Amino acid sequence: MKLEINYYDVKEVRFGAATAFSEGILLINKGELIRLLSGDPRIVCEDIAFAHPGERVRISNVLDITEARIKENDDHYYPGMLGPIYRAGEGRTRVLRCAAVLEIGAMQGFYGGLIDMAGNGAQLTPFSKTINICLLTRPAPGVALADYGHALKRAGLAASVYLAKAARGITPDDVEIFDLPRPTKDLSALPRVAYLFQLHSHGESREPFVYGENSRRYYPTILHPNEVLDGAIVCGHYNISTSIRNNTYTILNHPVVLGLYRRHGREVDFRGVVISPEPTSLTEITRTSMMAAGLMKNVLGADGVIITKEGGGHTDVDLMENCNACERLGIKTVLIDNEWLGSDGAGEFPLLASSPRADAMVSVGNVDAVVKLSAMDRVIGGERLSDFGTSLAGEMTIPLRFIPNGISQAGFTYLTTEDR
Repeated sequence: MKLEINYYDVKEVRFGAATAFSEGILLINKGELIRLLSGDPRIVCEDIAFAHPGERVRISNVLDITEARIKENDDHYYPGMLGPIYRAGEGRTRVLRCAAVLEIGAMQGFYGGLIDMAGNGAQLTPFSKTINICLLTRPAPGVALADYGHALKRAGLAASVYLAKAARGITPDDVEIFDLPRPTKDLSALPRVAYLFQLHSHGESREPFVYGENSRRYYPTILHPNEVLDGAIVCGHYNISTSIRNNTYTILNHPVVLGLYRRHGREVDFRGVVISPEPTSLTEITRTSMMAAGLMKNVLGADGVIITKEGGGHTDVDLMENCNACERLGIKTVLIDNEWLGSDGAGEFPLLASSPRADAMVSVGNVDAVVKLSAMDRVIGGERLSDFGTSLAGEMTIPLRFIPNGISQAGFTYLTTEDR
């Protein structure tokens, strides 16, 4: 399976008479995009706004983040979500790089994030370095929480595809090929490493979608790494803190998948990806961990695996059970997880669950940490978050969990770990 990604670097975004891309400048027909997104009766698109790196702008109520992408000869992307189901990970994909599409909205029960484009907060999120195209929405009257979430998801993905069409017929700035062909040299001296990608599956609005279906309907499944990088999985999380869910942009640019890919044939023999749900009962967790470990051992032939989780403290149980199941089969594990150590970092129990077999772990930081943010000149998305009562206009102190990728359970973050 061969995937070619063509990257087009966006240097500036402006409104224009027609949506077009040339010499790094993306022009957007505002009225046309708003009409496209307002076609769903469950949602109202009120406005489109931009935020460029370095501007003293705060973006609030960020519910998901994606990237403008489209297949070369089709008017769709994200199979099973916007159009017909097809296998992702093949052919040519066009990507508007250095820009992001933000789903923004507020509704009781949804937990939005906050991005500062300058000041102290800009150092905490990769999305202070992207040009952010903000879709400002609200639910239509009487629309249920889950219905608004589904409409918002479609709006964000539709906007992504609409914008990516502008790059057709233009020479890309960069091209990257992703392929795992049969090796032309002997890799037997390299460790055979796989990736176990846990997907949250605790109900509506806590639902990554895999080819358009909620992850809770899946048993452990082998995916080609290209499928992860090419839109097979999208984020549908809205009612869990932004730092403990993997937004769509993170999945499309997954650092574990990319890291293993780029080391394949030199440092590791990358065997593939297994996705696995995070069920709500111990019996189901035991079943899925056994099945996932079996796929990695008996099908992929892995002797090492990296495991990541998604979600709150309960999903530490899934992480440790997957660790135990792999280790019992002789597969060495490395776990990536956040910690829960209180606002001062002095907590005694950083994880909800643990295992003596979990002896190689990478921390992506303390999700309870509190950070001080500089005052901004402008706020996009509303001056209040639904679960944070303070006005967002001035200098403020806020838990790190409100900042997208301030903590990233997939490792897509500026934070690192220092051993003292």
